[in-house]
Amino acid sequence: MRLSIRAKIIAVALISILSSALSVFIISLKEHQSIYSDSVADTLMALTANTADDLLLVLAEQDPFLMRSALLRFERYSHLKYALVLDKKWRTQEAYIHPNYFDRFNERNETLPQISVRTLPFAITQMQDSLYALSPIGEPSNAEGYLLVVHDYNGPLQQSRKVLVQQSIPIIIFILIIALLAMWLIIRQQLHPLINLSAFTRRISASKHYHERFPIKGNDEVYTLAQDINSLLEEINAETQDNIQKNRQLTEQRESMFHLANYDQLTGLPNRRHIITWLTAFLKQAEARTSKTALLYFDIDGFKGVNDRLGHETGDKLLVEIGQLISTLLKPGQVLARLAGDEFLIVLPELKHRSDAMEVARSITELFHTPLYIDRWNIHTGVSIGIAYADEADYELERLISYADVAMYHSKHHSKGQATLFEPKMLLESRRRALIVSSIEEALLTNQFKLYYQPKVSDQGEVNGLEALLRWVHPSLGNISPSEFISIAESCAKISDITRWVIRQTLKDLPQLKQDCSEDVIVSFNVSSSDLSGNWLESFIRDKAESAQLMHHLQFEVTESSYLNDFQNANKFFEYVHNAGASIALDDFGTGFSSLSYLTRINIDSIKIDREFVVNSSKDHRDQVILKTILDLSKEIGLDTCAEGIESASQAKYLILNGCHHLQGFYFSEPVPISQLANAVKRCRRQYQSIDL
Repeated sequence: MRLSIRAKIIAVALISILSSALSVFIISLKEHQSIYSDSVADTLMALTANTADDLLLVLAEQDPFLMRSALLRFERYSHLKYALVLDKKWRTQEAYIHPNYFDRFNERNETLPQISVRTLPFAITQMQDSLYALSPIGEPSNAEGYLLVVHDYNGPLQQSRKVLVQQSIPIIIFILIIALLAMWLIIRQQLHPLINLSAFTRRISASKHYHERFPIKGNDEVYTLAQDINSLLEEINAETQDNIQKNRQLTEQRESMFHLANYDQLTGLPNRRHIITWLTAFLKQAEARTSKTALLYFDIDGFKGVNDRLGHETGDKLLVEIGQLISTLLKPGQVLARLAGDEFLIVLPELKHRSDAMEVARSITELFHTPLYIDRWNIHTGVSIGIAYADEADYELERLISYADVAMYHSKHHSKGQATLFEPKMLLESRRRALIVSSIEEALLTNQFKLYYQPKVSDQGEVNGLEALLRWVHPSLGNISPSEFISIAESCAKISDITRWVIRQTLKDLPQLKQDCSEDVIVSFNVSSSDLSGNWLESFIRDKAESAQLMHHLQFEVTESSYLNDFQNANKFFEYVHNAGASIALDDFGTGFSSLSYLTRINIDSIKIDREFVVNSSKDHRDQVILKTILDLSKEIGLDTCAEGIESASQAKYLILNGCHHLQGFYFSEPVPISQLANAVKRCRRQYQSIDL
């Protein structure tokens, strides 16, 4: 049976419309499923990795409450089934079941997990109707445990597909009905416009340019059909644009999750996780090319003091400012990352010369020759940098970072604000430092520390003062210099324990010291900036010395840098000391900031003149002028003076004649243990009598 023109036209148009709508619909379903799968997998992996990072410290502390608290973040993800925290032997330490799936597990009496977890890769695995995300807690090569997160996959996907179908089918059916009715009227119109319209629909179906419209002329059947097709295209285009917008949102969310997982939220720099991952891959490439690559490891000098004095908000702004300043110095390809706290890392790849790394480091240290202005504060700071080359570490990541860290500590210990290139001998220093750190607590418990006392001779020849000096004889290292172990104790927060020991021992020795010297003897000892910034020192002294009415025998020696690090707390402590009857001496005067204006603002009793001025006064006229100026200044503002490092009778004579109140040095006596103090006092008196006054 031959079909009529009307039937042919209707059939052709209907087939075109159906094919176009179904093509868009099928493509939309496939696009929707693909985007959904990728988004869920990326989000789940990032969420698992971030939670594994957070669980690193929690797993080490073995605190079930903290572990459960960390897992509760999964509660806001409605399609997450459950999560397991496993120890390094793959034993379950903690399990979390989402409330949406709790009843299902109870009804089926299921146990967790139903698979062999240790066979899974550290990635997303789809099995049956779920996605399994496994991530190590810590470094994969030395994981402290593992985190398994299971996400429902088929259920949400089917639900999303069902919603899309339910929303689309009525619209498509409605449009098809309108198009079918319009076809019955098309026979009245010439066939040429119909051919054009048919061609137009086929072209749209092939190109997917649903924003285009068929030009409409007149008011006949072709006009109606074209209008219907344009309406259909408008609906399809609206759905297409909606899908594009959703795709864009999913892409933005994926990028946001990536940025949160890999970049520091404060500074915007790559974080530890990102730089370690990147550097691991980069070192393999660098080793294959044998390229010159350097690693700069640094932290901010005195950053803790900034936080303590000016607040953490100012400290955060300082971190941001330093990150921005250093970034301006780096060339393309050179990477700056923030590891944690005030620790940063710079990767310098493809260096032409080995000296280039030191040049970059020097440029960075020179940035801090002038103070940084943060929140109305001029902050004097710097960075101590350690430099290590990848080839010297055999391109091994952990060794490279360790070398740079060792070199950085060498900078901080020997000359803050400078850069130091790693040398193998520094490893011995690092091991020695680690041994000293681990031995301090035992030394305090087993009385390895000893107090030596150096007499102070008055300008009248009386020994009425002593300085308590700490000595340490280590069982294996032998004599350790205070200049070495004191700085190490400060860096590892052990200095306050040592200060407590010194105060206790001084008070314990005080009866013997009074017997060997005089009843009014004053014993001085050093306190560090860490002691002044803490809140323990005042109450400790009140308990140990003030209650025993021994405060008038004590003198606390502080350096300029100590009180300037926390001027407000230091002055508060000085005020307490004076009210309690003790005294304050400013140690090493003239070698620190030498801020003379502070002498009128701090509550001190005595100035200790550094030995450098005493020793050089007989050799250099300028040092002699400075020495006399200090003595005259102290006299004018009513401060007691004590000169250190006296090695000859002529030096002692000059100081006495120019108004120095107390003399201390090897000319009179070296520091001695308490058992030899009586003889040392006698020697001091003989030495004083031999001075030609």
